[in-house]
Amino acid sequence: MGARLRGELLGLRRKFRLVRRSALIWRCVFVQLCKTALCRRRFKTTPTSPEAVSARRKLAGELRDTLVRLGPTFIKVGQLLSTRVDVLPPEVIDELTRLQNDVPGFPAERAVALIKQELGKPPEELFASFERTPLAAASLAQVHRAKLKTGEEVVVKVQRENLKELFDIDLANIRLVAKLADRLDPQTEATSANWKGIADTSGEVLYREIDFNNERESAEEFAANFADFKAVKVPKMMPELSTSRLLTMEYCPGVKITDSERLAEMNVHTAELSSLLTTSYLEQICRHGFFHCDPHPGNLAVDNGHPGGRLIYYDFGMMERIEPEVKKGFVDLIFSIYENLPREACDALEAMGVLRPGIDRWSIERIAKDMLDTFAQTLSSEDAVWENEMTPEQKKASRRARRARLGEDLFATQAEKPFLFPPKFTFVFRAFSTIDGIGKNLNPAYDLTRISQPFLKELIDLRDGSATTTALKTLSKRVGLRPVDVAQVVTQPRSVAAMAKTIAQLEDGDLKLRVRALEVERALDKVDAKQNLIGASVGALLLYQISTTVAGVLSQRLVQLGALKLAWEARRAYLRYSNLDTQQKRFENRGKETFDEIDVF
Repeated sequence: MGARLRGELLGLRRKFRLVRRSALIWRCVFVQLCKTALCRRRFKTTPTSPEAVSARRKLAGELRDTLVRLGPTFIKVGQLLSTRVDVLPPEVIDELTRLQNDVPGFPAERAVALIKQELGKPPEELFASFERTPLAAASLAQVHRAKLKTGEEVVVKVQRENLKELFDIDLANIRLVAKLADRLDPQTEATSANWKGIADTSGEVLYREIDFNNERESAEEFAANFADFKAVKVPKMMPELSTSRLLTMEYCPGVKITDSERLAEMNVHTAELSSLLTTSYLEQICRHGFFHCDPHPGNLAVDNGHPGGRLIYYDFGMMERIEPEVKKGFVDLIFSIYENLPREACDALEAMGVLRPGIDRWSIERIAKDMLDTFAQTLSSEDAVWENEMTPEQKKASRRARRARLGEDLFATQAEKPFLFPPKFTFVFRAFSTIDGIGKNLNPAYDLTRISQPFLKELIDLRDGSATTTALKTLSKRVGLRPVDVAQVVTQPRSVAAMAKTIAQLEDGDLKLRVRALEVERALDKVDAKQNLIGASVGALLLYQISTTVAGVLSQRLVQLGALKLAWEARRAYLRYSNLDTQQKRFENRGKETFDEIDVF
């Protein structure tokens, strides 16, 4: 009876924690949503003004502090969101990238108890020595130094208590918040935010990260990939002293890669170190297809294990793979960019999962051709400059000229939302931006593009398995001796006959042409939004008027609830109409000067 009562009390306690935790999360969400809505409303017509940027930065700082207050789950989700440059403003990205794992540690008694629970013996029996004071603490675990009975120094990574239970509660609420965000977020760009997808991906990453067996296996594979690189160090794992909640590894002390003074004292060649950091990451992306998702300064250190400095990688909880077909798509994309092949570039983006399959590609390919032509002209001209090298006035003129050429196509792509950003690519983009920052801190003359060129050239050369094969295929294409060219010559008479038959059917009226009229589509979209606005508004007013004459409190409330729902639909229709009108002005170069501050995508 006593055990049953204790079980019931424990269940009630868990339910109470769940309710209390959920209430805290939703209170924070409600406050943040209200502040965001007020900020958007206040700076709706001047989104790029210094006041608007300052307000968004302050709001982003408050969001960061809120995530820290909500604990481990939200800190990790915030770190994952800091990679999503496709859906969050730069001010928010900047603040989220400052989220650190440095949090207060938990009592050593808990760490000792977990070690005994996981390995069956207390630390005193497993190790020659074990330091109860943690070496470092993070949101998911803390680390203790120890020494094996063989004399080898190690660190023991001990997971915090009840993380899975906390993740279950927090991620359930985060998914609800994501569904709400998908309904409320006024997305107007060519990229679909898909907050629910982001929440689901974050959940998968977090659950994978709290299984330390995954981290151990990833570290072993990473070490095997760099076995021949004497200038790169990966801590050796101890499988016999590791479990899903405990990880024992070699102790590899080092100097933080951004600590310039200490590196100078060690006589580290910082220029070589910056190049080593970049080439080691390009090696992961371009050759191994297995890469570290979070190479920030806290996960990178340097020691004297190699002349000029040895690079140490830590923390393999977040790793990703690039599938062979995605890697091939990436290679094809690079090839098509340098060969100015817009259709092939779009095919490559689709293979990579960046371009949504099944959409009307006409507008996308026209935009791709314009961009690739600009790229080719900039490469071939000594006087041309890249957009990031232009003055503000030159940027405005360039963007206006682009919109003048491609206004209708740009509007069509915005409406269809053809672009997706797979999470692993956002990890890659963020990693390269971090590495670029570290590289410039180590070496003022650092140039990521220059260091990357040999890798990209190798990828292009090996596009078909070998440089010779690629060269022969390129030559065959230019002289028209590819199998596909020969096949076209052989089948040409049949193609001409089929074309003549089709023309005859058109003349007889048996076939009808279907043509996309983008201007008409745009007008119909606005008409549809206006009709929804008028219909929902009239319906809401009628229902409200009826509610004042209905007998019975319950009936009144039900009718008023219907009126409220229609009023909400009217608001959504108004926002849609307003966004369509704003976009039309933007792509036709009409309206406020602020449109010149916003790039096409």
